[in-house]
Amino acid sequence: MNALRLAALASLVAAISCSDATGPQPSREVTDLAAARQRWRSQNLHTYAFVIQRSCFCGNVHPLFVVVQSDTVAAVLDFVTFEGVDRSLGETVDGLFTFIQNAIDRPAELIRVEYDATKGFPTTIDYDGAAQIADDEIFFRISDVHPISPQA
Repeated sequence: MNALRLAALASLVAAISCSDATGPQPSREVTDLAAARQRWRSQNLHTYAFVIQRSCFCGNVHPLFVVVQSDTVAAVLDFVTFEGVDRSLGETVDGLFTFIQNAIDRPAELIRVEYDATKGFPTTIDYDGAAQIADDEIFFRISDVHPISPQA
């Protein structure tokens, strides 16, 4: 009987060690995000501008022109009113990556992202935090990401 228990224990240890050797495989969302972040970082852009538009049950859903200087939102212009708006309505590309990572980690009910094949920034983000919660869905469209010269 002891030999049988010892054999069962040895089999269990072998099975556990085999599964640890391969480890869990990262999800497609995680690998896509990592690859996109790498492409973005290879651009070495810290001062840039882009257009972002949110579709949600939230405040300003107009297209916004966001100016980022030294990795910080410096200005946001509403394309409909042509007026400056609160910088908190803007976002950096790294901030969008953080949003995506948080949605993956949570995990959100839905996080679907498309990335620019060359520069790596997200071009669309479709998010739903929880199926049971109304009006927490948000959709981002990001375009025209380009470097700008820093102000003197």
